[in-house]
Amino acid sequence: MILPDRRPERVARIAAFAAPLLFAMALAPATAANPLAPILTGAYIGVHGGAVWADIDTKSFGSFDTTRASFGGHIGYNIALGGLIVGVEADAMHAGSSLSFATTGGGTGRVDSDWSGTLRGRVGVTVGPALVYATAGWAWAGLSVTERTAGGTQFKASGTFDGAVYGVGAEAYVLPAVSVRLEALRYDYGAERLSFGGGLATLRDLDHTDTVVRAGVTLHFK
Repeated sequence: MILPDRRPERVARIAAFAAPLLFAMALAPATAANPLAPILTGAYIGVHGGAVWADIDTKSFGSFDTTRASFGGHIGYNIALGGLIVGVEADAMHAGSSLSFATTGGGTGRVDSDWSGTLRGRVGVTVGPALVYATAGWAWAGLSVTERTAGGTQFKASGTFDGAVYGVGAEAYVLPAVSVRLEALRYDYGAERLSFGGGLATLRDLDHTDTVVRAGVTLHFK
């Protein structure tokens, strides 16, 4: 069964998520300046770790999910825009998710996803000493599928999936140049195809989503 192409859905989700953020940005110059802007703006770099709930739907074999620990790093830049803090951030994450399942004819299959990365916009407001923000952008993930038939023949394919990522987070300073954060992100890669060159067609279409909850520590450069 061929899965539908969900790229239009992913674009629509980003647009729906980003619309109120863009509206707020348009109004921001008319708002009062953010009193915490001097310490929230500028370049930064940091590390993060947490948990990933991975879900892959193969249609023919049903849905498979797993939970794995993750770790990675992020880098970005913030500016003050009226009462808002607006920025751009890139990150990379290693999770090592592995999903195993049985195929028709007594064989086995395994889906491995080792890494992902994003490029996102961020828009936030201060609530007391904390920055509360929303984020949305584009995501990439490396994924491979291995199938072993009952007779011992093995087929393997790998590729890079792309899709939407969106979520929310909060960040607060614990030292003059160090902040801690907590964020929740949803990665939606939609349906993609992998060519097996002789493998079963039922494994060529995969619908991959990740839910990530993670904490991080960030060093800010003034």
